[in-house]
Amino acid sequence: MAGASSWRNGAAFSAQCAVLGLRTVRTIDELNAAYRPLIVQWHPDRHHGQATHTVAVERATAINDAYAFLRAALEGDGDGTHAPVPAPAVASRDGFPDPSVLEIFVTPSNIISVGYNSATTDLFVKYLGHRIYRYRGVPPTVVEALLRAPSASTFVSAHVDRHYASEAIPRTR
Repeated sequence: MAGASSWRNGAAFSAQCAVLGLRTVRTIDELNAAYRPLIVQWHPDRHHGQATHTVAVERATAINDAYAFLRAALEGDGDGTHAPVPAPAVASRDGFPDPSVLEIFVTPSNIISVGYNSATTDLFVKYLGHRIYRYRGVPPTVVEALLRAPSASTFVSAHVDRHYASEAIPRTR
């Protein structure tokens, strides 16, 4: 396990932990507990039309990048001995058709991530297998409750599905 120790004590790992306000992280649960309140606080839709919007976009991007990096580090290849791939320079928008939507990872769940456009009130939900659905007319209060919910899939089933018009987004790949 010397490999795991070396990369977990490395500068990149420490720097990504610092973005989330952590000294270190040992479990996915610890990572999620640090990630969720920060992404809710810095989500650009919460700063729409405010002087803090540009900073919020930068912070949310950094938070998402740190989360992706640390999650990959913690998951590794199953035995935790392989160093993670460096964090990407920009936030992932894999699959969301609206380029203004920032992807927010929600775990544990059969939902991988969600994104929200406050201007159109469209909620995007990416499920395992990368199926994406768009829900129209979802108020920001519902999205904030979703981000705070202990289970994203349970929340979407109870409060979003069949409550808002939806459509499957065709894959472009």
